[in-house]
This record gives sequence, C-alpha cells and structure tokens, in this order.
Amino acid sequence: MSGRLNKAQTIVQHILRLMPLPRRCPPGGKRVAGGPLFVGISGPQGIGKTTITRELVSTLSSSPHNLRVLSFSMDDLYLPFKSQEALRQRYSDNKLIEFRGLPGTHDLILGTNTFQALYEASQPHASNTAVPVPVYDKALHAGRGDQLPQDQWPRAQGPFDVILFEGWSLGFKAVRDPKRLAEIYASAPQYLSHHPFSSIEMVNQALEEYEREWYNYLDGFVHLSAPNIATVFKWRAEQEEGLWATRGTGMTKDQVKDFVARFMPAYEVYLERLKQENLFKYEQGEAQSLTSYQGRHLRVDLNEDREMVSTTLLDS
Repeated sequence: MSGRLNKAQTIVQHILRLMPLPRRCPPGGKRVAGGPLFVGISGPQGIGKTTITRELVSTLSSSPHNLRVLSFSMDDLYLPFKSQEALRQRYSDNKLIEFRGLPGTHDLILGTNTFQALYEASQPHASNTAVPVPVYDKALHAGRGDQLPQDQWPRAQGPFDVILFEGWSLGFKAVRDPKRLAEIYASAPQYLSHHPFSSIEMVNQALEEYEREWYNYLDGFVHLSAPNIATVFKWRAEQEEGLWATRGTGMTKDQVKDFVARFMPAYEVYLERLKQENLFKYEQGEAQSLTSYQGRHLRVDLNEDREMVSTTLLDS
C-alpha cells in the first residue's frame, strides 16, 4: 500500500470521526448538529495539498460514504490585481505583501461571503441553492494573477455534507503579545531578518482578521507537516523541473529560491505553533464556540518523499 494511499485513508477516517460531532453555526458561533462540516487542510508549498484534497473528494463522495463534498482553496481568494497593486503601492516598503501570497493579500470579504453562502446552501430551507465559487488565475498580468470575473466562476449546487478548504498558511495564528513578536524578530530568523519589523507587524495584524473571519467556520483541521521547512525549496524545484520537462518553460533554480524565500518569514514566525498547538484551542479571554476542541486537529508528518511517517491528534 503506497504512502499516498495511507495519507488519504488516514485523513478520510479523521473526517468521518468528525461527522457526528457538534458543528459551528456561523456567524454566531453556536453549536448545531447539522450543517456542513468545514475542514481546513494546511501544508507548505509543494507538499501535495491539491492532490490529497482531490483524493479526499473522490473517496468521500464515492461508496460507501456517498457524501456531498466540495473543495476550494485560499489561492482562489487572493485580492484582484488592481487591489493588490494598490496595496503594493500604498505599502511600498513592505516586501512581504508586495505580491500575492502572505496573509494580508487575500480578499477577506469574498472569503467570508463564500463560507457563509456555502453554509446557508446546506440548510433545510435552501432548496438546492447554487453557490458561485471564486477562481483566481495566476497566469494573468504576466504571472501577477487576477480574479476571474464572477460569471466565469463554477457554481456549486448545495446542500453539502463536507467542505474542504486548503491553503499553505491556513492555521497560522497571530502573535497577540507585541513583546513576544518583538522577541521573535530580535532572535534574527534567517529570512525575517531581511525585512523591517513593521512588515511582519502588518502580516500579524492581518492574521487576526483571518482568525476572526475564516477560522470560525472550521470544525476540523488537517496539517500536512514537512520534515523541515527547507524541504519546500526541494519540492518547489521538483515542480519546476517537471514543467521544464513537459512544457519547456518554468522558473530557474535561482528564481525558485527567490520565490520560496518570500514565504519563509511567515513560516519562521507561525509554523512551529501550528505544529504543536491545537488550532481550536483558544487563548485566555477568547470565546469558544465548540464544546470540546479535542480530536479535531490532525497533524500528518511526511518525509521528503511525501510519504506519511506518523500522525498526531493535537489535544493541547
């Protein structure tokens, strides 16, 4: 049995265990027995999120489960080109948000509206509501990317039993203590040290909005964890080698290094917490909308060949 199949089966079983548990009821955060199960899937670039998500949809929607499953990605919620250009020009000193990628470069309102529409389309009164699902084309504007017009978005027919939402930074949480953020910065992480403190402060502030607007929809979570973050460079280079072999085009090795390096400051600040702490564990003083956060966050540890080597349910 292949490592990839083991991954899919393990995650499927995790999702099935979550099915009978209480769900959130956005936007009020009250528990309900029904409604769609929103499951977040996180993992660094190149780890295979898209492939595994495709397998999950296929398995869960087939016999014997026969669930109504929809998946979509954070990548399809990036800001429109004009908005990203305005952001770049307004904060010209912040190279972390110069291009799409890091928290702060997504269309938060669009994401929230999509989550809410998918939730409402799964309620008894919805009567087979179709929900437009955003699409972002990374090839537009010479690779700078743009949202496609809404009339080109696919329409997903409700109701839904499971909604999978994947993204490389999904699950990252803001460092709420300014002193702690300053301490992390002062420790001079390799990639973060190339940017002024104000740049990571802006990303950190944006993450608070992601938690408030998007994370409150999630009922379960899967984190595909790399053996070490340097593996991302290797995986991304492999992807480009495949493009050169099949299309005769792609990024050079130096371009791959520059591209991946843009994401590294966020990994340096936020990844370790995601690996160690249950996403659904709230900080002191925050309201909890789930009776129990235990058993909802699964970490799947992979080796450099993307094979599963261990799993951990984070209950703390």
